[in-house]
Amino acid sequence: MSRIEGSASFKIQGPVTSIGQLVEQKKMVAFKLPEHLQAELAQHDQQMEARQQANQAAAAANPDRVFAQIVKNGQVVAMVYDSGSAYTQQNVPGLKLTEDFAGQSLADRRLAELMRAVPGTVIYDNFLPLPGQTSATDITSSSKVDQSLLPKVTARGLSDMVDEINAARDAAMLAAGITQKKAG
Repeated sequence: MSRIEGSASFKIQGPVTSIGQLVEQKKMVAFKLPEHLQAELAQHDQQMEARQQANQAAAAANPDRVFAQIVKNGQVVAMVYDSGSAYTQQNVPGLKLTEDFAGQSLADRRLAELMRAVPGTVIYDNFLPLPGQTSATDITSSSKVDQSLLPKVTARGLSDMVDEINAARDAAMLAAGITQKKAG
């Protein structure tokens, strides 16, 4: 097997099998995705990246805007900003918030993580004051970008191409003389 390079080193214990060996042992087939599907997936990735950058720019321009609050018994127990920054009223044992992503996608993920760890109701507007505040007038509502203003995604994603990918796999298996097992 050829070596694997990466920025982090990991000790491997036990047998190592290459993809080529795995294909041989399991009578599987590795196949190249058809060029038109590769191009469409690349376009989809570029369009999604453009949307994410637009959301990140809006969050970066307004880092103090609140995305959502988690409220329990009329008190704010957690809050997530558009930038993805999160605030909790008290320490939540075992809570580990996502560090990947940025802007709206980070705010979405962190809100979901907080909802699993901190019981309460999520509110996205008409925010409540934080402990020690008498009013929430200084809490600015979300800068969430109007979806119609974001770059459009016209290319299909991987999940929309399943039938074509399966057909390419089946053709590669047939060409390799591998018969498919019927389910059931």
